[in-house]
Amino acid sequence: MLTPSIIIWGIKIANFIDVAQSKTNKQMSTLIHSSQTPSKTKKFVDVSKDLLEELGVNSQQFKTLFDNLPQGVAVYKMVYDQKGKPIDFIPLESNKAYDNIHSFKRDRIGKKATLFNPKIKDDLLDWIGVCGRVATTGMPEHFETYCKSQDKWYQIYIYSPKKTFFVSIFMDITEQKKRAARELEEQKKSEQQLLFSEKRYRRLYETSQDGIMARDLQGAMIDCNQAYAKMLGYTRKELRCLSVKDLLPEKWHEQREKIVKKVLQNGRSIVFEREYKRKDGSIFPSSVRTWRLTDGKGKVVGIWSIVRDITEQKKLQKNLEEHAGILEKIIADRTKQLKDSERLVAIGQTAGMVGHDLRNPLQTVIGELYLAKNEVKSLADGEVKNNLQESIHVIEEQAVYMDKIVSDLQAFVQPVKIDKKPFSLKELVANVLASVATPNNIKVQTQIGEDFPLIKADLNLLKRVLINLVTNSVQAMPDGGKLTLAGQVNPEGQVSVTVKDTGVGIPDAIKKQIFTPLFTTKPRGQGFGLAVCKRVIEAHGGAISFESTAGKGAKFSIQFPAS
Repeated sequence: MLTPSIIIWGIKIANFIDVAQSKTNKQMSTLIHSSQTPSKTKKFVDVSKDLLEELGVNSQQFKTLFDNLPQGVAVYKMVYDQKGKPIDFIPLESNKAYDNIHSFKRDRIGKKATLFNPKIKDDLLDWIGVCGRVATTGMPEHFETYCKSQDKWYQIYIYSPKKTFFVSIFMDITEQKKRAARELEEQKKSEQQLLFSEKRYRRLYETSQDGIMARDLQGAMIDCNQAYAKMLGYTRKELRCLSVKDLLPEKWHEQREKIVKKVLQNGRSIVFEREYKRKDGSIFPSSVRTWRLTDGKGKVVGIWSIVRDITEQKKLQKNLEEHAGILEKIIADRTKQLKDSERLVAIGQTAGMVGHDLRNPLQTVIGELYLAKNEVKSLADGEVKNNLQESIHVIEEQAVYMDKIVSDLQAFVQPVKIDKKPFSLKELVANVLASVATPNNIKVQTQIGEDFPLIKADLNLLKRVLINLVTNSVQAMPDGGKLTLAGQVNPEGQVSVTVKDTGVGIPDAIKKQIFTPLFTTKPRGQGFGLAVCKRVIEAHGGAISFESTAGKGAKFSIQFPAS
């Protein structure tokens, strides 16, 4: 049976769980969370009766409401010993939910708890202590506890309507706990993932080979990674004291301002190149990507930059450019060689035709000239004889020149066949000088000792080389001069023969082309003489070179093995 006190505190319970509305809630919540003293009980009873009337609820209706509350509710009286220490409590009333939670039987109403639950003193939760504290002090307490036998969690509210009495409310929060546990698990997972992401970002940030740094809108350093500091030769602490202009050569300051302004305006990242200045003063090229830095609310607070040292890349680029230039030259040379080869093929075909179609008639002309010379000798002396002899001499000179052209042409296009035999260089030079018509205004000098050893080479080919060189020297001195032929053998067994003149010399502009086939500066030249000389000497395992100053003559030198 409900007593007036139980009804009163039942109303408090109803208000606590929001059964009563608006005014009831406002008035009763104050009482629920306050400590009631005996002096205030009558006032509270009057208020509760007024509320019952206002709600239109009688005792029976409230009993029905009380019994059907989803929360477990029970009212107790505390038992004290002679010293006023709480030692037990007596249940005065409970609802169905409470009975179900605790398997509480109605015959226990009015009996001490220790009589039907002797183990209550050994419970992990000190029920007597907690409830006694509330009943004695009037200060409410609430906490959560887990019921292992039911596998449920309960939230428990204990408060005192008046001294020595207390009310306990049990609310099943198992589902809330499960949801909270799931949410906590998800939160932990999210936190772990975030922590993992942050660790991974930090690891990437610190282990990146590229320099990463952040600056505020005033250009002051916010942060940088180790690679950036190492790249510039500073510590991070030192970098925080330096402005960006301290790290850039002056010529890049204006570019930096323009790029920052552009990035902040359009929000897009920009990739560009510029130079940085290290602590030791050295300069290095870099590739930089810059974009906006924002805070958690999206506000722009500065810029991020990733800096990559591209010194090696620039070196490789330079090497590639140099190699590209070399490759272009090689291609040009190969192209020229192909063109020259095509031209030489044509020359070879021409040489074959000339050798077949011109050499035989030329020999006939030379033979007829020989007969004509003998017949003219038998004529009587006089003007007619002199004129005929002069004409025959001119024709003979031209025939010899034509024969030389044919010989040079064929010698150039045909493989050089070497027939080495020992001979005297001094005698060879004497025969060469006898074969070349030398004007009286040219002084000829030879510098070959009497003890000069015999050399082993192709006599006829070497004679042709020397005739070509001597002829060129003579033609280079139309106003006279000095022609010197010298020979020597060095300790390595190399023969050196030089042909030196004091003629017009060779201009610098044509020095590179001097041995090129078909290149000549002579009005009647074909450009095969020196090209043939080069082929012959190289076929002997030697080399030909020259020294010349325009207006001061020229010196051609040939070197080849003495044996």
